Amino acid sequence: MKLFTSMRVEDDVSRGISTFYAELLRIRAMVAYQKERKPMMALIDEIFKGTNSADRVVGATAAVKRLSSAWCLTLVSTHDFELCALESDPVIRARNFHFEESYQGDRICFDYRIKDGRCRTANARHLLRLVGILQDQPGQEGTG
Repeated sequence: MKLFTSMRVEDDVSRGISTFYAELLRIRAMVAYQKERKPMMALIDEIFKGTNSADRVVGATAAVKRLSSAWCLTLVSTHDFELCALESDPVIRARNFHFEESYQGDRICFDYRIKDGRCRTANARHLLRLVGILQDQPGQEGTG
């Protein structure tokens, strides 16, 4: 089984390659190999993080559809809740999984146990409050 990754992708200013274009090149290699109908695994972390949210969802949906086949195991991590809807797409064999967190004072704690379904929390709000960017609104104290 051939392994492909799109993880920790960075720009290369000296070569004129943006983060988004570097991601495109990696995903393009996956799609090209997938056409050979040989066993493969694609690991994609925060797919198309180098572009705006609307284009990211459109592009990620297209990429996942292109990689969806019996000989390709594709794992995608994302913070885009919109991509969780791919689970109900009849063309794609997809399932959502997530980790849950709990809060202890100013700490976020993960148990690192994979749970079924998409996540229902937004821990970024907790972190935004911790660093002083987001102010608590009346009635919102303590929400994740």
